[in-house]
Formats: sequence, C-alpha cells, structure tokens
Amino acid sequence: MADIRNTRLELCNRIRMEAEHTEDTGFPLDVFPQSVQSIILDMAKYENYKIEFIATSMLSAVSAALGGTYRIRIKGDWQSNGALYVILVGRPGLGKTPPLEAAYRPIRKHDYALFKAYEAEMEAWKAAGENGRKPVLKRTIISDFTPESLLLTHNNNPRSVVILVDEIMGMFNSANRYTNGQLIEQLLTAWSGGALDVTRVSNTIPVHIEHPCINIIGGTQTKRVHELLRKGFEENGLLDRILFVLPKSSRMSEWVNRDDDGEKMSATATRWENILDKVLALDYDTEAEERIPHVLSMDREAKEYFFSWWNSKVERINKIEDDAEVDSREMKHPAHVARLALLMQVLRHASGESHLQFVDMVSVKAAIRLNDYFENSYVRIRSFVANDTCEDPPKVLLSMLPDTFDTKTAIAIGKEQQGVSERTVMNYLKELCHSRLLRKAKAGHYEKVMYESGKSSTHEYE
Repeated sequence: MADIRNTRLELCNRIRMEAEHTEDTGFPLDVFPQSVQSIILDMAKYENYKIEFIATSMLSAVSAALGGTYRIRIKGDWQSNGALYVILVGRPGLGKTPPLEAAYRPIRKHDYALFKAYEAEMEAWKAAGENGRKPVLKRTIISDFTPESLLLTHNNNPRSVVILVDEIMGMFNSANRYTNGQLIEQLLTAWSGGALDVTRVSNTIPVHIEHPCINIIGGTQTKRVHELLRKGFEENGLLDRILFVLPKSSRMSEWVNRDDDGEKMSATATRWENILDKVLALDYDTEAEERIPHVLSMDREAKEYFFSWWNSKVERINKIEDDAEVDSREMKHPAHVARLALLMQVLRHASGESHLQFVDMVSVKAAIRLNDYFENSYVRIRSFVANDTCEDPPKVLLSMLPDTFDTKTAIAIGKEQQGVSERTVMNYLKELCHSRLLRKAKAGHYEKVMYESGKSSTHEYE
C-alpha cells in the first residue's frame, strides 16, 4: 500500500514540476524524497517561495537538526558530519528570508522548548538556594554573537549550532571587529573538523569542543555579493567552503488569491515539522558523557560511483601544469558531496523512503547533482562580479576571441581589432583569468568559462 501511495505521489509531483517548469530553474528538485518534493511544491505554490531557496534551506535545517549524531565515512579514516555553509543570493524582494524561516521553524520551536525547560530549572535552582550545578541554556540557532559566545553556546549544546542571519554580509563585516580574525579561523577549523578551544576572561577553565558541528545560512543581495569576494575569504579558503544559491530567474511570482491558503500552508508546515522532528529524535551511538556518533559508510556501488566521479576530476587536474591554475574550490568537492549524500540519506529515512544503515547510490547521485547546481550558482555569481569589476578593453577582446584559442591567436586579434601591443594583450588575458572569465587549459592555451549556460567547463562530469 505504501509503495502504491509513493508511486501516485511521484506521478503527481512529476506533473506538478512540469506544470511549474521547475526544470527551468536548474535546481534538481527530483532528487529529494517524494514527500519532501510535495512539501516544497506546496510552499512554492501557496507562499510564492523560490524552489531553490526553500529546498536548500530545508537541507540546511536537516543538517542543523542532525548535528554531530551521524557522520559519513568519505575515505579510510576521513569522516565528516553534515555541516553546511550556505548563502542565498538574490535581488531585494526576491524572498530569501521567508523560506529560510519556514524551513527552520521546527528547530525554533525545539529551541523554545529548551528555553522553557531552562526557565523551570533556574527557578528550581534558585529555590534550592543556588546549590548544585547552575542550569545552562541550550539552543541551536544563534544570530548575534561573538567568537567566544559562539563556542560557549556550542559547548552547552554539543550536538550542533547554526548561525542563521538575515543579511549574511553583516556577520562577515563584523568579523573584522574581532582580534586576528578569530571568528573566521573558528569557522575554517570547524568546517574541516578540527577541535575548537576558548578561554573565558572570567573563567580560567578553557572550553574544548572536540567535534564541532557549526552550520551557517543567511542571505545577501546580488549587489552586495562582491563584498564577500573582496574580503580575503578566497585567499584563506572560506569562500571554497560556502555553497551558493543564485536563482536563474529574478522574476517574482504573482500572488493568487485562494480561500484555502492558510489551511494548506498549515498542513504543509506540519508535514515538514513531522519530518524534521524525526531527524531531531536521532541520537548518538552512546548515552555516555563521551558522545560517539554513528558513522555511515557508502555501500560498494555508491562508493565506486563516488570514487569514479572524483577520479575523473583528478585526471583533469593532474594535467594542469601551472599550480596557480588549480581551482582550490574544486578540492572541497569530495567533502561537499559526501555531506550532501549523508543529509539526503537522513532525509530519505526521515521521510519513510529509505534506511540509515549506509549511504546508497541514490543519495550519492543526488549529492553530485546538488553540488553541480551549487557550483553553477557560484560561477554565475563570479560572472556577475567579474563583469562589474573587469575593465572594458579586456572584455572587448574576450568577445572577439573563439571559445578556445592560443596566445598567438589572441595577440593577432588584439593587434588587428584593437590596435594593442603583445604586452597589452598578455595583460588583458591575465586580468580575464583573474576575473574568472577565462581559464588556462594548458600553457599558452585558453578557454572561456561559459556562464550563460549555467555550466562551467571546469565543473562538468559525464
């Protein structure tokens, strides 16, 4: 009976996606569990949410709810939790915050229950003459914080914390207030799975977090995203750890007056809460003070596919002769895909459509397609920024060049069409490479980065 219901839901979702032209978004909605697809489509219909924003926000919420209770074995002893750093990008009014809040509402409800429990414990502690251990407030979501308070909050809630901010650039701008980039260093270390330490001024006993699980999600306007690329975050590697969501269409959906909007959305929100509650109910492998996470391995088929996917990239990367031409962001792809595969496996389990014994082929393939989407968003953002920052003469030369060419061809076209010297042409090529509008295929040979199609030649996988 369950299989019949799932088949009917799959057919219904497929019809709805075709009617809503979801393929035009480029977002692989079909990789989500059928029940989650239905929730996303309902939220897009009744709340006018961008599918890309609500679906990615839900993935982030799953990661925050799962925390460090489950990890994925990537290769050998290399393991990772499912933490994601996500930025939703869009022009003003495109609707970044409402879907984010909708996805995280069950976790906010969970945090509120923890707050009420804390209040009761504090009253009891005070009534007992402040004897015994003072209660601490546990919470998952934080918005306004310092590097010290971030780790203290995480220490009180070892499972996970999520930095959820409406305008993410405000957080990154405030990072400059902290000594020696302490916050950024914490985020870099946490993403890579390193332990975190902090010593409070008021307490000489340091706080140590052996297995941090910090999620980040927030939005920013398209016109502000260039600020992120100019803060040195590319050089220190933070940018490589961030997944970007930039809808292909900036069109807003028209509002439709329906009598059942409130009722439908209430029911849809309840369905999502039920799924996320199942993730929140997952726990560590032990109830002892030393929390031991479950570690899921990929099954043989999934592992072979995952390794083949990455090795195809390794083969291309190994042909690059100039170290400066190696894309550092691409080096993070195995970790991103593994984390997304873990989250998809957990989401499928919480939706009643799979298990939590291992990570299977379905989840790995879904993760690769999601990673491709996030990378396509990233290169389109780089294109947007490059076109704003790159000078006009180099872009004029670029428009005259074929998709692939060598240095000799560029020099000849520059001299003939623009009347510039060989040295000037070489400077133009250098600037175009720096702006990510061009890349070196090998010494003396270049190829354009094709942003318009939504695919970068540097991230294709067949």
